[in-house]
Amino acid sequence: MFNFFKTKFSIKRDKSIFEEYASAKDVVGMYNLTGKLPNPDIVLRKTGKGLQALRELKSNYQVGTCIESRKSGVTSKKWRLNKKDCTENQYKFFEEIFKNTDIHKLIEDILEAPLFGFAPIEISYEKSGSYIVPVNLIAKPQEWFYFNSEGEFFFNSRKNSNGLIIEQENPKFLLARHRADFLNPYGECLLSRCFWNVVFINGGMEFWLKFMEKYGTPWAIGKYDRSMDDSEQKDLLKMLKRMVQDAVAVIPNDGSVELINAGDKSGSNAVFQSFVTKCENNISKVILGQTLTTDVGATGSYAASLTHQEVRYDLIQNDVRLCENTINEFIKKVYGLNFNDTNYPEFEIYDEEEIDQTTAERDNKVLTLGVKFTKKYIQKAYGYEDDDFEMVEFNQDTENIEFTDVQDDDFTKMEQVVENFSTEDYDKFINDALKPVLELFKSSRNAEECMEMLAEIYPDMKTEELENTLTKVIFLAELMGRVE
Repeated sequence: MFNFFKTKFSIKRDKSIFEEYASAKDVVGMYNLTGKLPNPDIVLRKTGKGLQALRELKSNYQVGTCIESRKSGVTSKKWRLNKKDCTENQYKFFEEIFKNTDIHKLIEDILEAPLFGFAPIEISYEKSGSYIVPVNLIAKPQEWFYFNSEGEFFFNSRKNSNGLIIEQENPKFLLARHRADFLNPYGECLLSRCFWNVVFINGGMEFWLKFMEKYGTPWAIGKYDRSMDDSEQKDLLKMLKRMVQDAVAVIPNDGSVELINAGDKSGSNAVFQSFVTKCENNISKVILGQTLTTDVGATGSYAASLTHQEVRYDLIQNDVRLCENTINEFIKKVYGLNFNDTNYPEFEIYDEEEIDQTTAERDNKVLTLGVKFTKKYIQKAYGYEDDDFEMVEFNQDTENIEFTDVQDDDFTKMEQVVENFSTEDYDKFINDALKPVLELFKSSRNAEECMEMLAEIYPDMKTEELENTLTKVIFLAELMGRVE
């Protein structure tokens, strides 16, 4: 105990613990002269090319397809604005802003961050009464910005040779970054990993076309007499060139033309095809994390496709979090310009089917406890319009089983309800449902034969009554557990 207080007292006196020792600006060899930290991406550094070279990769058929697939995984989802603790007027204020904002375009701009490492977006504002409202969000080229050795973000302005610093709190800019860290504040750039594969695809395609021209069409060979001079030989050669394109030729009576097919080069052709396919699959793995959602192939299996889809789903969830965090940062900036508290709403991207199914299962259980939902809640939870439904009294069909209010102290009635299910009733339902199985066990000679025939008799099993009964029993057990 004494040593703890002694250490604590010495720490209070030593102010160096509040300063950064291992600072980039103090490291020998860091960029002390200009203060600019070059993008440490290996491909950009070794090729000497800028981000524009990576931007051109998006025109490649495989890269473009994968980008569209990855972005659509997020843009196809639903989004909503959760009220949280903000007031009704504040919530309506942001509802109007989001109504006038192209959210899907904003999401696509944010999703440029995984491709290039980071995505800067500038916000334009205008006065509207007593409020300052955003009117436009424009993604700006990454080449216009840089980071210094301390990870600070700058705009390359000609008005200032050192650039204009953009603080994180600056309400004019949003900055989405993909897996940025201390060593690489520019973020991880997926397109740089695709660079060489696209180069190899283009080169492979060029050689593949030459290969097909050389071996895919027959060679036209003209034979000339030794008495022919050079001009006559050249005329014959020109004629053969025209013949390859037009399939017609004029030759003298003593001349001859022979078409010779190249030998079987299917094995060599497969080498080019497999090489290009390999590069395409590498691009799919980089952007989508897998290959089967873009290239099924001839040997793909259903189980493998499910596994690949799960990998893609994980990447989509990461993109969802990136978009949510960036747009919520946008909400905070706009909120801070107009309000004094911190009770801002929250942006959320969700899958409508998953949310509705989970909510419906929860609400169905709550209904059995005698809870009644309001019309406003149903509209909010399930997205119905005012004219889509009417409120009616809900009566739980329990087949002559009466339930009492859980809040009553009449525990005896609860026990009586459970006693209504006798052992004979259980035996009856179970015997009716499992009777075909029991008969199968009696007639089978061994376990192997029994297992083979079990799948055939399954449609004859009467399990509906058993399932309904067990559902009621489980519900009563849960209800009595709550009472106890």
